[in-house]
Amino acid sequence: MDSKASFLRWYVLIRGILRDLVSNLSDVEVMEYVSGDVLTVPLVGTGEESRPMPVLEVTPGNDWVTISLVYRDAEAMKHLENILHPSQSKDLGQLEASLRALPSAFETCLLKRGFKEDAGFVLSRKYVASRVDGSILRLLIGESKVIRSGGRRNVDGRSVYEAPATPILQLNHIKVKATDGEFNAAVVSLKPTLAILSAAKTQREIIHSRFAKPVNHANKYRDFIELLNKARGLNVVFAEERRGLDKRWREVPEERGPIEEDLKRRLGPT
Repeated sequence: MDSKASFLRWYVLIRGILRDLVSNLSDVEVMEYVSGDVLTVPLVGTGEESRPMPVLEVTPGNDWVTISLVYRDAEAMKHLENILHPSQSKDLGQLEASLRALPSAFETCLLKRGFKEDAGFVLSRKYVASRVDGSILRLLIGESKVIRSGGRRNVDGRSVYEAPATPILQLNHIKVKATDGEFNAAVVSLKPTLAILSAAKTQREIIHSRFAKPVNHANKYRDFIELLNKARGLNVVFAEERRGLDKRWREVPEERGPIEEDLKRRLGPT
């Protein structure tokens, strides 16, 4: 199989599994994303805000093919860091769960290369991907910032200067046999992680959600009070019960829906 057919083959398999999580490319466009022996497949973020996304990199060999979910630029890494924000604990929990579910062959690697070096990237840190959690992710992102900026570091008790270098984070990396079955299985394993990362909030969305929550709560409470006052005005509830329902609605969030449904049932069709 020639190299062009090989790249197209892997892209078609990826697109068939990940669908809207990756860009829909023509054959010509696929080849435009080939550099040397690496095919780069752009990922697509979801939501209203544009997202600096990682990429999938596929490197075919004679008998093997490697697949990597890669963060190469500072903006994409900064976006990844958003998932560590305290307000995004649910998303982080889902990401950690998706990583724990990965087969043990998947690795997480931080690599670096000096700006003036012609050599390839050298390994800085490596973990079994299924053991990566929020604390390790925070460490890797912090380390990538240090690599990018350079400066003095404490190494074995000595102050050592390190020149700025280029970091890349392979959040998920695996080498499989070059068969459709093994390749598909690896991509299927990656899909839950990709879906979570594609929906990770931007910094602007995080800030907006922090301001929007009090407003949304106030609007819901206002609607509830209108419903409660209507029930009181029609003598469907009495004053003491009204005060009790108001208190329960405010203090027990999980009871809000049942309380409102009960009031609507008592009021009947309007």
